[in-house]
Amino acid sequence: MIKDFFKLAWENLSHRRMRSWLTVLGVVIGIAAVVALISIGQGLQHTVDQQFQKIGADKLLVQAKTGSYGPPGTTTGNTVLTQKDYDVVKRSEGVDLVAPRLMREAKIEFNKKTAFTFVVGLAMDDSYKMIEETGLMDISEGRELKPGDKFKVVVGDDFSKETTFGKQVQLNDKILINGEEFTVIGILKPAGNPGSGSAVYITLDQMRISFNEPSVISMMSVKIKPGTDINAVADNIMKDLRRSRDVKEGKEDFSVQSPQKTFESYLSILNVINLLLIGLASISLIVGAVGIANTMYTAVLERTREIGIMKSVGAKNSDILKIFLIESALVGLAGGIIGLLIGMGIGKLIELVLTQLLGSGFFTAYFPWYLTMGSLAFAVIIGTISGILPAKQAASLSPVEALRQ
Repeated sequence: MIKDFFKLAWENLSHRRMRSWLTVLGVVIGIAAVVALISIGQGLQHTVDQQFQKIGADKLLVQAKTGSYGPPGTTTGNTVLTQKDYDVVKRSEGVDLVAPRLMREAKIEFNKKTAFTFVVGLAMDDSYKMIEETGLMDISEGRELKPGDKFKVVVGDDFSKETTFGKQVQLNDKILINGEEFTVIGILKPAGNPGSGSAVYITLDQMRISFNEPSVISMMSVKIKPGTDINAVADNIMKDLRRSRDVKEGKEDFSVQSPQKTFESYLSILNVINLLLIGLASISLIVGAVGIANTMYTAVLERTREIGIMKSVGAKNSDILKIFLIESALVGLAGGIIGLLIGMGIGKLIELVLTQLLGSGFFTAYFPWYLTMGSLAFAVIIGTISGILPAKQAASLSPVEALRQ
């Protein structure tokens, strides 16, 4: 019996093909908007999650406070970290490894063209494995830096494109950093972080010589000992640095940041954005629901005599109700499937555009199973709910009155 109801409902929709497709269009727009917007929001959240997973939940970032608006570690104010601070942090209770970095903006020359970007000096001691864990120094060509490297440089993946210097930087090419010649020994893989692709990396020892910075440190990545509470270690570092730098609590000229707290802040912001996106997309679904209800009401008026004939040959009110509900559910399902495909296409198109602009790995549109299945289920539910009142109206028609019309 149910099979016959579906067959009859499909035939009725096929006979009103143009009107049915126009009704489906309303659902298509709504579902496509929901899927596209949510996939973008989920993609952003997934990207942030991946980046913080690379950083790890067992690491802290120590840097000087500054009033400038430059990138982290590019301290332009009077407050700086020094080798003395590094020694203090290294001795703090719960600290396993400390990786110091020195960052400075420099003039890079190649192929008779000039660009300004950041040079990063990395320590070549045991702490270097922290850098490897984050994926910052994943090599695409050549090799990584090693202790004793003089006038050797690893460049970000942007240098392997012609857009920076009009020519690709390749292994063993010579580039000038503030007038000094360096040999390219490695080219990084795209890291999903636009800033790292345009930076160059040298050893910290070479950085101190070339930039005449014998003791300054831009930032320190701190790895805590296994089984240690990260907040307790952060408090220990804060306490030790306050004592060493002779500053009072609340007046610190440095900061100790936990990636986990930053991650949670990002997540809360992204959750709000996702809710807003869902709210905006839901407006389109409401419009689609109104369209379905309007179409089904019109169908009741047009098929009044047909309903009377069905009732006169024994069709029950429940049978009429089922036929109309199935019709509206099919409209919702068709709109859901098409909308899902279009929404996924829009999400992938945005991913492609961002990949071209920011490099591969930076953003991936994310389509979790609950988004695809949920959008289809929601479309069917919207269609069914929209058809309830028209279906009840059709089922309540008197056979005699229906046949007179």
